[in-house]
Order: sequence, then C-alpha cells, then structure tokens
Amino acid sequence: VWKTIGMTDSAVEWLEQYSSQSSVVQLQFKPKHSFAKLAVLLSGIAASVAFLVLNDALKTTDSLKITPLVTVFNSPVGGNRTITLSDGSDVTLAGNSSISVYINQHARRITLGKGSAYFDVTHDPTRIFSVTAQHTQVRVRGTAFEVKHSIDNAIKVSVQRGLVEVADLPEQGVADEKIIQLRENEQLRANSSGAFITEVTRFNPQAEFSWLSERLIYDDIPLKTVIMDINRYAKKPVVILDESINDLSITASFTFEQIDQMLAGLALAYPITLIEEDTRSVLVKQ
Repeated sequence: VWKTIGMTDSAVEWLEQYSSQSSVVQLQFKPKHSFAKLAVLLSGIAASVAFLVLNDALKTTDSLKITPLVTVFNSPVGGNRTITLSDGSDVTLAGNSSISVYINQHARRITLGKGSAYFDVTHDPTRIFSVTAQHTQVRVRGTAFEVKHSIDNAIKVSVQRGLVEVADLPEQGVADEKIIQLRENEQLRANSSGAFITEVTRFNPQAEFSWLSERLIYDDIPLKTVIMDINRYAKKPVVILDESINDLSITASFTFEQIDQMLAGLALAYPITLIEEDTRSVLVKQ
C-alpha cells in the first residue's frame, strides 16, 4: 500500500528513527496475560505507524489520490459510437476508431489510436483538453473539432466551433514544437512525424461532419479517400487494386446503409469495374 501511494521512504525513516528509542508506545492499561499485552503493544505500534506516516503523507501531498487509469474506447466497423467523458465532454467515434482517455483534476489527455473522432469539449479554464495523434497534438479548453487519421498516414484537424491550437511534437531534443491556431471552419494536415503538410484552409462543414449523421458527402474528393472512409462502415472491405484510379475525383452523397448501391453506382458513372468477392469488394480500372 505504501509503495502504491509513494510513501515507502517516509515509513522506513519513521521506523528507523523510533525503533532505537526505549519506549515506542505508552499504554494506558496493563493486560493480565503476556499474550494480550503483546497483542496490545503490536496494535499500538501498528496504529502509530499508520497514523504518523499517513499524517506525513497528507502534509507532503495535501491529499492522497489514486491515479486514474487510462480508459480505452473502441467503435465497431459499421457504426459510430458516442461517449460522454467524466468531465462532461462528448466524443463521437467514427466506425473502427479507438481512443485512450486520461482525465484527472489537472489534465484531460486523449490519444487517438486509429480512425476519426469528433470532440465537443466542456469548457474548463483550469484544465487543457489535449488530443494526440501520432506526432500531432490539439489543445483546447472548450470547443468542437475533429481529429482524423487521413489518407497517406496523415492527420487532419477540422474545427467546427471555437479556437484550437495544433502543435507538432518533434522527436525529443530535435527541435522546438510549432503551433498553429485554427478557428471555425478551418483545417490543416500533418504527416506522421508531426510536420504540417498543408496551409490552413477553409472547408465545408456540412460535408466534413456529415458522418455524424450517418451520411458521407464528397465533392471532388480522391477515390482513395472515399474508400478509406467507406471501409469504416462497409459490410466487407473495399480494395483498390489499380493505383491509376486512386486519385479519381468523386462527387457523391449517400448514407451508411447505401454503401453497396454507391459502389455499384461508381462502376456506372466512372471508368471503374467493381468485382464482388466473398470476403471483399475490388475496384479496378475499366
């Protein structure tokens, strides 16, 4: 127990200091039997040690607190998942996404392991709310934004409301971090090392956040990006086997339930052939 709360050294110091004294505990009564006397003596010593060390711990740290564990939340392929965190913030995970959460009285730290997550953060001027994905970190005190594992292993940050700070997290000792502020309807991308790979740009929030309403909307978006999103919700994975169609610009709007029809429509509207296999759907150039 003492190791758990970090007070092992104080307990040892107390024992060393008082074990050499002639009388450790003065008892106010005398049991008739030696066994009972020994039991009372040991009880008194144990209680004294516990009280003094606990008192020392309280003076040192003001209070004893159990460090909260990191909690992991996952969403299944095929649907979103919304979680309310202990600070009152709401998080919506896109399909096949994962976050780990650490919240205590001083900090609110989230790590996006995979996929995409939308955060509606409860305002708290005393605790920064941070979201880390690879070497990119978003810091806010109360706002709404999305952090997404994007195509080519990049991280995309999109702000719906308020002001956020996006920082690159360079390797330790290599360079100082760089910080860019994003406002409503602004976004940027960073690579897997945290370096910003785009300028701050404006975006269409209706399309960007359509997945929150179980719909996907695209306006001249590369096919590889569309397929990456579809695979969070498709009944079976969709694979592009011909790299020549990766950057084919797609314009479409469909619900999660309409993914099969959308794929069939791609084969009719674009130079694409759709091949249905038992375990996957394959797209190749027509």
